[in-house]
Amino acid sequence: MIQIVSLLSFVGFLLIALFKSSFSTINSNVDSWATSIQTDSFTQVAIVIAYVFDTPALLAISLLTAGCLFYARHRKNSIFLLTTMAGNAAIVAIVKTIIRSPRPLNGLMYDAEFSFPSGHAAGSIVFCGLLTYFGWQHWKSPEVRTSLSILYITITLVVGFDRLYLNVHWFSDVLGGYLL
Repeated sequence: MIQIVSLLSFVGFLLIALFKSSFSTINSNVDSWATSIQTDSFTQVAIVIAYVFDTPALLAISLLTAGCLFYARHRKNSIFLLTTMAGNAAIVAIVKTIIRSPRPLNGLMYDAEFSFPSGHAAGSIVFCGLLTYFGWQHWKSPEVRTSLSILYITITLVVGFDRLYLNVHWFSDVLGGYLL
């Protein structure tokens, strides 16, 4: 089942990458909408979220988490987390360099990298997904598993919304990051 979901996600990512220009209307509409809801206080929260889920910060958090897992004798999960997060960061960087998509010009933060796909979206999916997977291995309670899944979905949606709110990514970038 996971292989089918992975394959469909990758095909979706490739379709977005190939037809990114078809998203211009929705990208512009979402960018304009995000500008219309911005407030000073919420922007400060959004900036914190952006820094916490930035690739270097997520890699550092992953290293710390992997150390805790290793210490708790979950060595396979520790190594799996580190290699997956490093692989995700490398793949996102390579794809950004190949596609070279510009960011929106009205971003509330400066980011010199290219826009597609969103590394924050991809990183949050991978990191939170792995932690959810590890939690599912450890806890068998349906209530705990449901809570972990809801938390995972909520965090990844908040990170994606954050990128749009700050006008540092287009809608297609966030969707591409999720699918990648």
